[in-house]
This record gives sequence, C-alpha cells and structure tokens, in this order.
Amino acid sequence: MEGETILCISTRKWDSLWRSTQQIMSRMAVRNRVIFFEPGRNPDRPFLSEFKRNFSNHFYLRIEEVQKNIIVIPAPSNLPHGLKRLPRALLRVSNSLVTRINDQILTRHIWRVIKRLEVQNPILWFYDPFSHNLAGKFGEKLSCYHHYDEIAEFAPNVRIKDFVREIDDRMTSCMDVVFASSGVQTERLKKVNPNTYFLPNAVDFDLFNRALTGDLPIPSDIISLPRPIIGFAGWMGYHIDIPLLRLVAETFPECSLVLIGPDQLPDGIDKQQLHSNANVFFLGQKKMTELPSYLQVFDVALMPWLLTGHMRYAYPLKLHEYLSAGRASVATALPELRPFSSVVRIAETHNEFIIHIKEALLDKSQQSIESRVDVARNNTWDQRVLEIYRILDKRLVSEEVSA
Repeated sequence: MEGETILCISTRKWDSLWRSTQQIMSRMAVRNRVIFFEPGRNPDRPFLSEFKRNFSNHFYLRIEEVQKNIIVIPAPSNLPHGLKRLPRALLRVSNSLVTRINDQILTRHIWRVIKRLEVQNPILWFYDPFSHNLAGKFGEKLSCYHHYDEIAEFAPNVRIKDFVREIDDRMTSCMDVVFASSGVQTERLKKVNPNTYFLPNAVDFDLFNRALTGDLPIPSDIISLPRPIIGFAGWMGYHIDIPLLRLVAETFPECSLVLIGPDQLPDGIDKQQLHSNANVFFLGQKKMTELPSYLQVFDVALMPWLLTGHMRYAYPLKLHEYLSAGRASVATALPELRPFSSVVRIAETHNEFIIHIKEALLDKSQQSIESRVDVARNNTWDQRVLEIYRILDKRLVSEEVSA
C-alpha cells in the first residue's frame, strides 16, 4: 500500500502518551499521507476548559505537518455523552441526539479539510465506536476500525457497559476491516464482522533495545536512588493494583520502587499510603524517547494490573517494551500474557508476585536477557504495519476487481 491518504479519527492527541495510534500512523506515513484528526475534547479534563480550548476550530482550520506526511488537525469542541449520569431510560435518546450533533460538527470539519488538502477516495481509520455514523460520508475506498481496547469494560462505563457494547458492535459491523489488539477481542469481534484480524501491541525495538547498550546517560532523578530498583513505566489509573504496589514497597524496603508515568491512581487510603512509603518514587510522565534511559537501571520491571474490567482482555503495551530492554519482568496473570511465560514471570496471587520479584532480582544471566530480546525482536511495530499493508492491499485489490 503506497500513495494513499489515510484520515485517522483519533481518540487521543498526537503529542499525548505514545501508544498504538501514533506508533502505527507514524509508520504508515512513510509510504502514505496521514491526516490525523485530534479529538474535540479530552474526557479526562473538564468539559468547559476543553470546550474553550477547541472552540476556535469551529471557524478556523489549524493544520500542522508534525513530520513528513503526517498532518495533525485539532477537531472542534464537541458535546459529552453524559452516559455515566443519566438514567438508563434516557441513554438511547441522549446518545442519539449528542451523537448526531457531534457527527455534524466533525463531518463539516473533515469536509473542509478534504477540500483544502484536495483529498480523494481516502482510507478512513477509526478508534471511537461512537463515530460509526461517519462511515460512508467521505467517498472513502476503505473503512477500518482499530479496536484497541474493550471500551465497554472501562471502569467509568460499568453501569452502562451493555449499551456501550451495542455501540461498539454497531461500529464493528459496518467496517470493511477491523483490527483487534488481543486474541480475546479478535474472537469476539469475528462473530460480528468476519473481516477481523488480530493486531497485538508491539514495540519500537531499536529505541527500547538501547537500554542494553550501556551508552545512555542515567537521568538525574533516578541516578541517586537506592538500588536495586523495581520499576513500572506507563499510565497509572484505576487498572493498577495499588495494594500490590504497597506490598512490594513494604516487602523490599532496601529497594526503590520507581513509578514512571501520569499518576491518575484513584484517590483513597491505598494511594495515600503508597505515596507515604519512603522508598516509593513517583517520577512523573516522560517522553517515549526517554524511557530506555530509565529502563536501563530497572533491576525488575513490573506489570501490576488488576484482573478486572478491560484488563481481562488486554494485550499490554509494556510487554515488548520491557522485553526489548532485556528487563526481568513480573506480571499479574493477564490471559494474554500466558504465551510469554517463558520470558515473563506471571503471578496468580500477591504472594506469588513477591516470590517472583525475589527470583527476578537474581536473574541477570545473558541467556535470560537474550531470550527476552529475541521475543521482542519478533514483535515490532514495523512488522505490525507490514501486516496491516498485507491485509489492506488484499482488500483494496478485491474492491477494484468488484468495481
């Protein structure tokens, strides 16, 4: 696939925490043009501040080429669905009205961009199931839905997950191609749309493998911390097992428990007590390019997730990043991690998690490191994008033949 224009309707800003969205689009832009529409509002920020921030986009096109062939365009402010607050009887009425208004706003905005940038027959790439009504409106030759998580199982959606699942299935059913990031998701979505393909998370191997080169500077906020270092790098929210992290800190007082990433852990006594531990260090969010400098000093890397909600279906982004860096890793027993039990220590209980950390602290053999790196080397974002090309090329050819 080459020379195509991809309209990516994203659920996150380009410069937010880099995940599959940016990893895939940055690589597809090597051979194609990507027009990346940022969301009209960040659901993690107050509605009014987001409305004000994006209001001018109703009248002006802000077009920025952030790198070759990647054009980022902020969307106009839109309305929240209010799903968590409304009585269930009003959900469908409210969703229909809000979705119709948001669709009209975004459709008008996209058409302005299409005309300005002279786009013809693009490929549409969606992330938000609530965008399902946009399919078919832009003369696209192909529509794709990247199902990166089980959104219906997110903690904020617990009361209305059946309703969100219905919207998600509606989006899945109307797409030409669906990509799912875990095996469990793939099997479920295939029943809705047979053109569903397994596209697990991967790694920028060359970047994270630099943690093994020994030539990276050690950042100033970690260089003086007591060793060994037990660490986690990623978004910290409601899916993190906070009592487990407290147990780790208390069991290994001679170690530093280093937590890197946005701290959005739920407020409560567990969070307060975790913060109060003298050997726990919250270092904040870092740029993706900085992470190898931190991972190089991790003696053990953690994946301390709760086995509830969407995590039961998740294929963790951290997995291959840790493996690329050669780190000994300990994880809670996510189903998608079981095929990697030869290179990741998987714990069924808190007590087993602690035992695995003790083992991992001693596991520094070159053979173990090479085994981890070999697995990661076969799970890169470059390989994932080649798989996307293979699938889309086949679909594009069949569309041309049928036309």
